[in-house]
Amino acid sequence: MGGPTAENDEGKVSLESGKAMMAKGPHALHSYVASKFEAAIGRALPQMEVRYTNLSITAEVTVTEEVSAQSELPTIYNAIKRSLATFSMSKRVEQKQILKNASGVFKPGTITLLLGQPGSGKSSLMRVLSGQFPSNKNVTIEGEILYNGLEQKAIATRLPQFAAYVTQFDKHFPSLTVRETLEFAHEFCGGGLSKYGEKMLTRGTPEENAEALESAKAYFQHFPELVIEQLGLQNCQDTILGNAMRRGVSGGERKRVTTGEMEFGMKYMTLMDEISTGLDSAATFDIINTQRSIAKKLHKTAVIALLQPSPEVFDLFDNVVILNQGEVMYHGPREQIVGYFESLGFTCPADRDVADYLLDLGTNQQEKYEVDLPAYLTKHPRRASEFAELFRRSRLQSELGQALAAPFHPDLLEDVGEHMEPMPEFRQSFWENTKTLSRRQWMITMRNHAFIRVRAVMVVVMGLIYGSTFYQVDPTDVQLMMGVTFQATIFMALGQTSQVPNFMAAREIFYKQRAANFYRASAFAIANSVALVPQAIFESLIFGSLVYWMGGFVVHAGHYFIFLVLLVLTNLVFAAWFFCLTAMAPNFNIAKPMSTFSIVVFVLFGGFVVSKGVMPDWLIWVYWLDPVAWCLRALSVNQYRAARFDVCIYEDVDYCAEFNATMGEYFLAQYDVPSGHEWVWTGIIYMIGAYAFFMAAGAFILEFKRYEGP
Repeated sequence: MGGPTAENDEGKVSLESGKAMMAKGPHALHSYVASKFEAAIGRALPQMEVRYTNLSITAEVTVTEEVSAQSELPTIYNAIKRSLATFSMSKRVEQKQILKNASGVFKPGTITLLLGQPGSGKSSLMRVLSGQFPSNKNVTIEGEILYNGLEQKAIATRLPQFAAYVTQFDKHFPSLTVRETLEFAHEFCGGGLSKYGEKMLTRGTPEENAEALESAKAYFQHFPELVIEQLGLQNCQDTILGNAMRRGVSGGERKRVTTGEMEFGMKYMTLMDEISTGLDSAATFDIINTQRSIAKKLHKTAVIALLQPSPEVFDLFDNVVILNQGEVMYHGPREQIVGYFESLGFTCPADRDVADYLLDLGTNQQEKYEVDLPAYLTKHPRRASEFAELFRRSRLQSELGQALAAPFHPDLLEDVGEHMEPMPEFRQSFWENTKTLSRRQWMITMRNHAFIRVRAVMVVVMGLIYGSTFYQVDPTDVQLMMGVTFQATIFMALGQTSQVPNFMAAREIFYKQRAANFYRASAFAIANSVALVPQAIFESLIFGSLVYWMGGFVVHAGHYFIFLVLLVLTNLVFAAWFFCLTAMAPNFNIAKPMSTFSIVVFVLFGGFVVSKGVMPDWLIWVYWLDPVAWCLRALSVNQYRAARFDVCIYEDVDYCAEFNATMGEYFLAQYDVPSGHEWVWTGIIYMIGAYAFFMAAGAFILEFKRYEGP
């Protein structure tokens, strides 16, 4: 029994599943989808032409004269000498040009190969065109970029909905499977067919509209499975991605997931950066062949950077762009590229792949390709700038200039008003974003089995150690009672430092997915905070119960509940603080010492190691901001202002007569702790506020300050 089918000139396409839809191959599927959609739309599918003119990127870099240690023995003296020498190094700021006056056109329905050595500017060009080049005061971008006639700044916030950028770095959550990673990406990009999409499919005949709607719903419903089939990930779709510490899929499979993650959302343009790393030539051919099919049948614009494509892969491209040291050495049809460089006095040997030959030009390897010069040249070009100058004087550049000056096709201008301007910045609403992210974060948290086991053992063991060490403490021994209260608070705080590596790893994934407009930074922060709550409750309940009942705290359900609430809040506040700190820190090597230093500050100004009365006046504000101090104050008042201790006479001592205070007030005063009951509730309110503030600050920093290099 098969599902519904559709007939076109390439045969039947079943809509039953992603596998069935791909049974005839990507060309048949894309041809069918395009024909049905275009019949219902009444015109070609939405498309985008990208033009860039005189595009230059300049970065200010600091250059230092490194102290050479090659001729020195590795002694302590020499190590100290080199360290001291770094302070006296001469430093200067230089202008580094990443791209130099690049101009070009990427048309719909074409697939372009971007060739260049590492550092040639390929990634920078694609990131600029996708709107994902990091803005920085030390980086200057000049030139004009147009998308169907719209300037980049006019659609900057919505550009990721039109242009997808596939990074060369594989950043994923290691505990999610291949299928889950792709399904979440699909959800972030809107999931099923939108109401706007349904509205588009109403301009044909009733039969055409019905067929297109059925096909569109099936296409979007099975989109993750289609991507899995197209990328050859069927055998590992239920395997976790893994990382260096956790076994998962292979490097090549992980690379394909990176590519597939950005396939969703029906983008008009795709820019892919070295997607063949770790793949064999057959897998690369299949992926590029699929991208060619998408470009040709669905009228998409594809630009793909590959390092060393095989001849079969090279022949799949329509156009080629060669970059070297930021200079455009060639931008034109693939069929003309060999002839163009022959006209400059270079020939490709029969035993050499064309792509490898092209990459050698402009380097010290080009001499073996040099032949007799044409009459109009006096010498072979050697530097990238010389190749670029010759290209600027070529017929191809003249044709490129005419294409840049020509008006945009009316259909492209119509797409602006009909499809591009109504496009929202995010496909999901804020609450849908938050719900999806919370579900994903909960899965990630619960699958971190090693972390959960270690934390569970730690809270039980430490709870027993603290409870037995401070077993049934005499409440009149205020130093001991305050000590165990302080230690319980600090244990909850210190335990959250283990979140720093997790937060830092998640930040790298956030940068990628936020740049693709998958979700909002605020939704990401809320989802992370929600996922922390069950863990905080579990840890505080186990550890707090052991310490409270073994430590001899007041036997009262209400006071016990407040004790647990304050420990939970301490757990959450410091998890939020480290979330904020990892958002601020440039990298893990900075975040780790920053977290240690912050704990030292929180401990010193918590009101126990140094009491409030002996703190310098000019630093007292730190005490009033310290969450540890607020928690310790609230826990102490909760203990000593209990009915059992809020009495004048305790163990035959009349505290009211001798000290003009109740027993509880007297002992609280020994550590300069105010004794009013309101300090319990103000402590709880402050901790909730600190938790919200740190998470909000972290979200703000993630949104507006990202540590991404150009």
